[in-house]
Amino acid sequence: MKTIAFLRLIIAVTFLPAFGSLAQPVSSNVPSAVEVLPASSPYGEATVIRDIPYVARPTPRQNFDLYLPRNKGSQPFPLIFWIHGGAWMMGIKEWDNVKYLVRHGYAIASIDYRFSTEARFPAQIRDCNTALNFILAHAADYGINPRRFVVGGGSAGGHLALLLGLARHERNFGADSSIKPLAILDFFGPTDFNKMLDDLRMVHSEKGIALFQDAVPRLLGAPVEQSSDKARIASPITYVNAASPPVLILQGGKDDLVPVAQSRRLHDALDRAQVKNQLIIVDVAGHDGPLFSTPEMESKVTDFLNEVFAKSRPDAKNPQSIKTGNVSFSMVGQW
Repeated sequence: MKTIAFLRLIIAVTFLPAFGSLAQPVSSNVPSAVEVLPASSPYGEATVIRDIPYVARPTPRQNFDLYLPRNKGSQPFPLIFWIHGGAWMMGIKEWDNVKYLVRHGYAIASIDYRFSTEARFPAQIRDCNTALNFILAHAADYGINPRRFVVGGGSAGGHLALLLGLARHERNFGADSSIKPLAILDFFGPTDFNKMLDDLRMVHSEKGIALFQDAVPRLLGAPVEQSSDKARIASPITYVNAASPPVLILQGGKDDLVPVAQSRRLHDALDRAQVKNQLIIVDVAGHDGPLFSTPEMESKVTDFLNEVFAKSRPDAKNPQSIKTGNVSFSMVGQW
């Protein structure tokens, strides 16, 4: 049966780019490559289909890679829709902070999108919505469950994942309000552009200030102080409401690019809206890095996802500090 399913997947990957669907046509100009990864890979044993275009005439970055578990569970797989970071102007699909989830039976679609050097906001979130719509439209062909998916991302990708999950009624973002993820994984993503510069000044981060004053005006088309309305529209915190999906927020305690205050502010807004969420602060971590992929953090992420997919609810909201090995981290909002 697995051999037959694999052959069906190969056929789907071969012909979907050529024919697509009436709602989501794509071009066959960008071939998709299929590869089997060994058990020793960061994903475990998996099938990966690379460079699948999600629009009819794709730019070099309008495509995604799809990772499917092998010998782990059965189709259709739950899906992790992942968006890489890179200050909205760089990065690659391989910048995936949750590769290990394939070993736990999840499929991962890691997407690319137009950078701010090519197109200003909201082009990036439109690409994310277009990719999500395409993948869900062809879910049966790829062996994934269109009703069981979460969205996630790291850094700038975390910002886009939050927008993707929270702003489900923004037509200018290309959002389909009938589609809603079960949850959002936010790895140290900016949440409030209008407060970001103040947050960086509070932690005395010259590096962070310099990056912010380059990357965000490049994204918005103007400095934040001259475009507060644009900054508000591009800020995920704007879209928090009582109907928002659950959010897991991972943040470095010593992050000098996206300060802790950004994640705390989002956590507080979600609490006020009575949205299930959990903030985990890795006390000694900076912006990204190996401390976010330790076995302990892997366990925190998988526990969150297990609860989400089981449709459970938070059982406590009291902060607690946990020490595991040499890494200390704090949790707010238990599941």
